[in-house]
Amino acid sequence: MRVRRLAPAALLLLTPVLAACGDDEPDASDTPTDASSATEASTPTEATSAPTSAPTAPSSTAAAGLPMACDVVSADDLAEAYGMSFGPAEVGGGATSEGGVEWSSDNCSFEAEGLAEVTVKLTGPEDFTQGAFGCPQPRDNDGVVDPADDIAGATRGWWKVSNPPDFEGELRACAATVLLEIDLDYEDGVEYEGDPLNQSVGLAEKILATIQG
Repeated sequence: MRVRRLAPAALLLLTPVLAACGDDEPDASDTPTDASSATEASTPTEATSAPTSAPTAPSSTAAAGLPMACDVVSADDLAEAYGMSFGPAEVGGGATSEGGVEWSSDNCSFEAEGLAEVTVKLTGPEDFTQGAFGCPQPRDNDGVVDPADDIAGATRGWWKVSNPPDFEGELRACAATVLLEIDLDYEDGVEYEGDPLNQSVGLAEKILATIQG
């Protein structure tokens, strides 16, 4: 079926200058000069020891007992499933609220430039912050939702397709300890030959088999 988818630097040595008053008695101004020199000499040392800030990694935490999403799926897996070449994985996280139920997920996203973006999400029971862990049905106010019950390794599933003209697909595959979501977002104006549902189901079964051992 045809689906639209989406300098060098110079080292300066500072030499302290001592003032003399013409006799053998030390001048009181000697002491501040020495202190000032000590302070100036210590400045480069302090500057070189200043901490350097490192880039902050994206916030993402796997649920207890579950691997990270990017540990169970790769760009090669997606290329095999959807017949497109995907770039490197991007680690992330997200939150969903539907029908009075709320949960967080560990995400792994991939982009096929100019064609589509695919995000794999893993959620465990303790990731449900409101409501009980389960297999919530996606909202159908902005698309069509159908059961997807023939997913090996899953006890239940849902498949949602967005309303035209843009194509977005979402597969939820639920097991005893994990809610797996696969989101597809095709670029506007892209025509794609294939069956996104069956391709997503195949990918979901491979991921579930890896998680469940």
